Amino acid sequence: MMKQIQALLYFFVVDSRRTVTIFCSILLFSITILSILAFAVVDKMYITITVPAYIFMIIFGFKTIQESLPFAIKRGITRKSYHTAVGIFILLISSVMVIFLVAVQLVFNAVIQAANITNIQILRPIGASTELKSILYSLPLDFAFLLSFFAAGLLLGIVVYKFGFLGGAILGGIVLIGVTITLASRERLIDLLTWMQDLAVLPAFGLICAIAIISYIISWLFIRTSSSQHTA
Repeated sequence: MMKQIQALLYFFVVDSRRTVTIFCSILLFSITILSILAFAVVDKMYITITVPAYIFMIIFGFKTIQESLPFAIKRGITRKSYHTAVGIFILLISSVMVIFLVAVQLVFNAVIQAANITNIQILRPIGASTELKSILYSLPLDFAFLLSFFAAGLLLGIVVYKFGFLGGAILGGIVLIGVTITLASRERLIDLLTWMQDLAVLPAFGLICAIAIISYIISWLFIRTSSSQHTA
């Protein structure tokens, strides 16, 4: 089992290297262009560095299981080994991405201060008295969000893999209807937003990680009965 997990991790790392490199390059290019525009044209610009990474992770999670599951099954790798390897890979890729995001924010903040640019505001999950504190305080939440979005993409990917895009659309519709019904009341929505805003870093981190863990566990229910063939 360990040899299978190691082989899968090697495959994941090699296969994802190009995708991650392209995303990071596009993100850096976009930040550079936006910064130039803010300096030359715009009076005030708000830039988010982490949200594009969250979106990338959900797409990456979806793509990973769509491409790697049939490959693994055809080569005789057990579904349990596959699921375990994916879980380890989620932790690894989330760690790499959060280190990259922190490094980008630190360098970007240093450049802004050195150039005395005051009309650029970086949006983060947590605001603090200084930019450095804001970046460091946001680190655990960024990691948890990356983890959760990849796991959500993984779950959506395996549902589409087993039941086709129609099955994925039905699942998405059910989730959307459930969320809409739950938050139909304005008071409920306000109470939820207030409760989330008042959460400390560690409880928020635990809550988001719990969502990621639940998504990962549910994905096993579909992976364990999957074949090497996609459902159209």
